[in-house]
Amino acid sequence: MCVPIRALPAFLLFSSPSPTLAADGATAITGVWLGVIGALAITLTTAFVVIFWLVKQRREAQRAQHELAELTLAVEARGASHWSDTGVAEVDAIAHSIQDIDERLREKRRRLSELNDLLAKSSTIVSRTGANLQLRALLDAVPVGILIAEAPAGRIVEGNHLMETILRRPIRYSENTESYYQWNAIHQDGRPVASDEYPLARALAGEDHPQLECMIERGDGAYVWINIVGAPIRDDQRAIIGAIVAVTDVDDIKNAEIHNQMMNRELHHRVNNSLAMIQGIANITARTAQDFASFQQGFSHRVQCLSRISTLLVQTSWEKTPLKDLILVALSCSSHDYGDRVSVSGEDVELRSAVASALGLALNELLANAEQHGALSDDDGRVSISWRVDHEMDRPRLILNWTETGGPTVENPQQTGVGHFLITNVLARQMGGDVRLTYHAEGLQAEISAEI
Repeated sequence: MCVPIRALPAFLLFSSPSPTLAADGATAITGVWLGVIGALAITLTTAFVVIFWLVKQRREAQRAQHELAELTLAVEARGASHWSDTGVAEVDAIAHSIQDIDERLREKRRRLSELNDLLAKSSTIVSRTGANLQLRALLDAVPVGILIAEAPAGRIVEGNHLMETILRRPIRYSENTESYYQWNAIHQDGRPVASDEYPLARALAGEDHPQLECMIERGDGAYVWINIVGAPIRDDQRAIIGAIVAVTDVDDIKNAEIHNQMMNRELHHRVNNSLAMIQGIANITARTAQDFASFQQGFSHRVQCLSRISTLLVQTSWEKTPLKDLILVALSCSSHDYGDRVSVSGEDVELRSAVASALGLALNELLANAEQHGALSDDDGRVSISWRVDHEMDRPRLILNWTETGGPTVENPQQTGVGHFLITNVLARQMGGDVRLTYHAEGLQAEISAEI
């Protein structure tokens, strides 16, 4: 039924919304949008701070590694070895060690020059049975291992006591350069050092300052890193009458360099993993959030917890993280201090960084659930965290139990949230284990297995 316009009351034809009501509505809408924008800004700021911190760590490590490479090149070129600490403890320690070895190498070259001058004044190279007491005293006084060979055959005729200390065996007095391979040294790639690659052989062939870093077999069967610097011995007519090498044990320094390279690769890998984890947390939280406010709260809390865990991993150099320390950090992500309502017990266990990150986030999810729905949502509930190491499998595994008691009656949920999905799927895979959640009436129980 159509009603003619003229039949409608006049106040319906000509009335308009109250200016006061329109202003209040606009103000309310503006307030809602400002709240949304403010929450989004806080969330993005938190994420950017964490990402910036992780990227900053990687850049500092790369810069320190670059400066360390420049220092190494300067030392190899016999230039000045100046170093300013970068703040990356591992790199700074290696740099100071390189400077120390550089000073020892400079002292080594000076001593070699003195020995060279002394030997050049003699008409022949002294033999092992010779009576040059001055030479023997000088050889035993220098802080490096010394070997002397005569030309042209390359027969080793003299060595000092420190050389035997480095090798932990008597000196092999090789008869010629062709037999130097019997010293059993290898390059970093595992390739045996050939007889003509030894600085002693190269100095006899006329090379002024041959140098070599290699691993040599000691008397106990272990291989250690040594640095060898050589020089030819010439007479007054500049003819080569022998050669001399100085040997330094650099095993600690070389192993530190290798460790630093591994640490840089590990840091790069962990930073990328952390960035991928942040992205995954954002995606999962966004898919399950009912509104923006719940997304902002869940995402911000998880990123802050990841930041605290990452700080702990940095303190342990991204290597082995004590489980007890990890649990304390995960519990500290809560805004409440539950004191003795949360008990922790178990043997001393250390975890790899990837496992520690995932387990820390899993514990944080369990804690958040206990605060909202479980034992910590009232004043009487308690949480017990205990663990043990299972040695019955091929590789030892951590078995951690989370047990809630004394809280509200628990029912098996019809639907699960983002925390449940994170723990049982994403984090369980990263830990290389499994997560089983059991909803007993007296409280939630979780059993987490992880690699050690």
